[in-house]
Amino acid sequence: MTIATLERLNPFSPEIIADPYPVFRHYRETDPVHWGMAAKPQLPGAWYLFRHQDVLQVLEDRRFGREGQKVHPDIETSPVPKAYKGFSSMVSNWMVFRDPPNHTRLRLLVNKAFSPKTLESLRPAIVEIADSLLDLVGDRSELDLIDDFAFPLPVMVIATLLGVDPEDRLMFREWALALQHASASRLTPSVEVYEQAEAATQAFIEYFKDAIAKRHAQPREDLITALAKARYEGDKLNDEEILATCIHLLTAGHETTINLIAKGTLALLRNPAQMQLLRAHPQLMPAAVEELIRYDGPVQMLSRWAYEDVEIGGKLIRRGDSLGLMLGSANRDPRRFDRADELDLQRQDNGHCGFGGGIHFCLGAELARAEAQISLNILINRLPKLHLVDRPIKWADNIVFHGPEHLPVGLGKL
Repeated sequence: MTIATLERLNPFSPEIIADPYPVFRHYRETDPVHWGMAAKPQLPGAWYLFRHQDVLQVLEDRRFGREGQKVHPDIETSPVPKAYKGFSSMVSNWMVFRDPPNHTRLRLLVNKAFSPKTLESLRPAIVEIADSLLDLVGDRSELDLIDDFAFPLPVMVIATLLGVDPEDRLMFREWALALQHASASRLTPSVEVYEQAEAATQAFIEYFKDAIAKRHAQPREDLITALAKARYEGDKLNDEEILATCIHLLTAGHETTINLIAKGTLALLRNPAQMQLLRAHPQLMPAAVEELIRYDGPVQMLSRWAYEDVEIGGKLIRRGDSLGLMLGSANRDPRRFDRADELDLQRQDNGHCGFGGGIHFCLGAELARAEAQISLNILINRLPKLHLVDRPIKWADNIVFHGPEHLPVGLGKL
């Protein structure tokens, strides 16, 4: 496949996942509101938006939303077929797939756990976790940045916030990957993928049922206790919503940060002058993390449904149409960013949309920022000879949660 021969975009193809930016540039310049292949085989196609202005418009416009059944009551629009009852029911209660008023009710409750005071109190724990993970490296000459650092750190942090045992992280990771493989936008997950997700759902439910029961008997200062209390107080969460929210926060709360840490490190290693600049001027770290998200963010695409006919970029988006919002392309749009394809850690005007926008702006954005700032600072300073090894990078089969499956790095002399 070459860019010149592309007629209808299939953003789920391995070639595009491995190197999306040339394709993004092609469509941004030639067909920025493009009718391509839909993630759902029962749909004739989907609109893909590539310009920053258009993507931001849809993110902030309430004429677009997440509940496909509103415009397609007769076809299956859920991310999961209803035949997989446990998984489908659980995902349907994730706030990311809901519109107001249910989205508002859930988000307001969970927002309490992501207050500035709570997040500031987590910073020492994040530092301790990051340092402890690098302590395990010892005198090794190489590590897998995903398995040894970028995965365990955020899952241990979100487990701490929820109030579950961080030592269960390998189990969480296995279950979370099963859910992600089956629920992220893609063309046709196999029956086996859905069956694994159904089994993971049941395992997650049993795990959190036990945790919630313990909080009723012995409350703690954690998010599970707050959710359990809401069952009987004015927030009126039902049991399915409590379980779904716990599972959603644990899965979404670590997957994007894994990719942010991994791809942020990768971008720095591929731009050594910028890494040296950051080592010499650690006060740049907050701006650097924003630039790393803009340059190669952990989420490359979001989806929406059109609830009304709307014209965008001279194209008529009709009620019921599916849209793919290409965040990675929007964040490289030269109409919005000067030298858009360059990594510039001192960039001042950085209005990226890497955390989405509108009412679905990433709930955990501030936590992800804190984790990335702390972990990257510790990585590049404790491992001064960190470098890429001469080995191909295998990318996970996902254009939404976009990142490498593994990232081998060397630690010794170059």
